[in-house]
Amino acid sequence: MDSITIEKKKAALNAGTVRKPPLVRFVWVQIGMHILAWIPLALLTVDYFTGRLGINPIQYATQQLGLMAMVVFAAALAVTPLITLTGISNFQKLSRPLGLYAFMYTALHVIMFVGVDYGFAFDLLWLDAQGKSYMLSGLVSFVILLVLALTSFRWWMKHLKKNWKRLHRLVYAAGILAVLHYALAVKGDLFRLQGDIVKPALYTLLLVFLFGLRIPPVRRAVIKGRQRLLGSKT
Repeated sequence: MDSITIEKKKAALNAGTVRKPPLVRFVWVQIGMHILAWIPLALLTVDYFTGRLGINPIQYATQQLGLMAMVVFAAALAVTPLITLTGISNFQKLSRPLGLYAFMYTALHVIMFVGVDYGFAFDLLWLDAQGKSYMLSGLVSFVILLVLALTSFRWWMKHLKKNWKRLHRLVYAAGILAVLHYALAVKGDLFRLQGDIVKPALYTLLLVFLFGLRIPPVRRAVIKGRQRLLGSKT
């Protein structure tokens, strides 16, 4: 593009004849995402100071933080499928902050459990963990999310290169382990269909749907279908 064309575009923009790119309006989506991400923690804090955490406040707070971790984690996983379904690439800007928010809630969940409930008594925690599978699956999921959070910045992308994408595929393992952790924590058995399995089953179906849309042939088919649908409307 020559300098004359560039100058003409600048002049047209200054004269108001060229609209600003949609990226400007997407800022409000990002602001809304940040506000929504903090609301659950704010409400939980209000419940704490107003004494509305129930008869077992530690357990209630731990469970609520864990639930929010799963919800935000699912939202982070939904970014790429959302781009596939809508064709709006700007949604990619939500991926990293949602992932970090998911880690924040997971970390608070772990701190509440290990620090407040067990008082950082790691010897007692180790003894209890040997008889409770949900603690092991939760711990491994947390470690994976910790690694992904620490390596989510550009410096790591630059230095790890192709290995960065390979490393961040562990997000699938973290999702599966999170479902297993949740199912075991609420005493649900997804394989025998026993106990409290409704919520873990719904979360599993959601993960299957989100992971399925990431499979290359499925993704290409969805994109073609979207393009045909939009083409028929124009």
